[in-house]
Amino acid sequence: MNIIKLLSRYSYADIRIEQGMEDVIKISNKEVKTFSGNFYGISARVLVNGSWGFASSNRKTDPEELLEKARKLAMLKKGKIKLKTPKPVKKKITSKRRTSPVETKIEEMKYARDRIKGKNIKTMMVSSIEDVTKTEFYSSEGSEITQETNSCYASCSAIAKKGDNMQKAVETAGSIKGFKNINLHEMAETVREKAKRLLNASLPPKGRATVVLDPEMTGVFTHEVVGHASEADSIIERESILSNKLGKMIGSPLVNIVDDPTYKDFGHYVYDEEGAKAKKVTLIKKGKLVNYLNSAETAERLKHDLNGHCRSASYDSFPIVRMSNTFFLPGKSSLEDVFDVREGIYVKGMRGGSVDPFSGNFMFKAEEAFRIKNGEKEKPLRDVSISGNILKILKNIEEVGKDFATSPGFCSKMGQDVRVSDGGPHVRIKEVLVG
Repeated sequence: MNIIKLLSRYSYADIRIEQGMEDVIKISNKEVKTFSGNFYGISARVLVNGSWGFASSNRKTDPEELLEKARKLAMLKKGKIKLKTPKPVKKKITSKRRTSPVETKIEEMKYARDRIKGKNIKTMMVSSIEDVTKTEFYSSEGSEITQETNSCYASCSAIAKKGDNMQKAVETAGSIKGFKNINLHEMAETVREKAKRLLNASLPPKGRATVVLDPEMTGVFTHEVVGHASEADSIIERESILSNKLGKMIGSPLVNIVDDPTYKDFGHYVYDEEGAKAKKVTLIKKGKLVNYLNSAETAERLKHDLNGHCRSASYDSFPIVRMSNTFFLPGKSSLEDVFDVREGIYVKGMRGGSVDPFSGNFMFKAEEAFRIKNGEKEKPLRDVSISGNILKILKNIEEVGKDFATSPGFCSKMGQDVRVSDGGPHVRIKEVLVG
């Protein structure tokens, strides 16, 4: 039976089908592990009496069977859910890319592993995961959308040891153009030198200090502290410090933050999992909170525009409000101006941390850091953390560089991991708690 005709029996329902292939390769010192395989899955959502029902299968199941299962689950209770559904579209977004041959990838990765070798380097690790995925979306509104993607995520890491001192360095890269677009050799050399620096680094001073964030740390800060707090489901549940702050100044006029799935980076997509066209969303403009990220459900609840930010990790995950490419936009300051402080701390990269969107408190651990004295980087530091409150930190931003760089990753929310990127320029912030 025609899927659209089948879906038309319901007030609202949709079907998602996902299929493709995936290669996973991990090299640790001399050990090589590989996995390659195909995948398939189908899921159905049905909205009945204001309540969702959801069902999925990894078998080529009859869509009618899944829809009826979802309908019965939705009938178990009444709800108040209403949707601002997108206009129906019929679209095919195709890609002719295929995964690179496994043998080619292993050869490149072994070469990268060998470039990590050096004095005091005890463990060398290189990994990659590449997939080609075709997703199909059908809705009772009449949408038929097919999207094909080819993504690759790679990592190089090194563990260095000298006496009792052991340090780990990591470099990652992501591409929506496949493995061929990953520069493993450069990553390997960077991670080797970083591990060596960390071995000889000192512990940081404790207390409040002027801090300069590199683009990676700026991106992490933007994603974790601002991005998650701007997701409309957390706004509705009043789990975000940004609830009831739309239209208010929450930061320095130098702060401009966007989430842009149309930008061709690791979090790029054209249509979200509800068939809504992906749109660039300005979250903060000149320090003022001007928008939230929405799904069809949250857009209707808040009476906001639909902006295509409902995503799922895979066919068997219920779509929820998510980020894509979240960026702190460049300013007008040169790097010389950003670093123009008598004393400060320069933090680079991120190796963990925590954020409480409700209170706005956060703590991030930098992968490495340096003292700043009279505008110049000096001796390296390790085990550096920065902490504070989102609303105070945003107002304490005093210089924003005109440079820009991004970093790929996977964002976790409600047990779902989706491709994202974040980034920005070098940013200087006063009165940050350093530990």
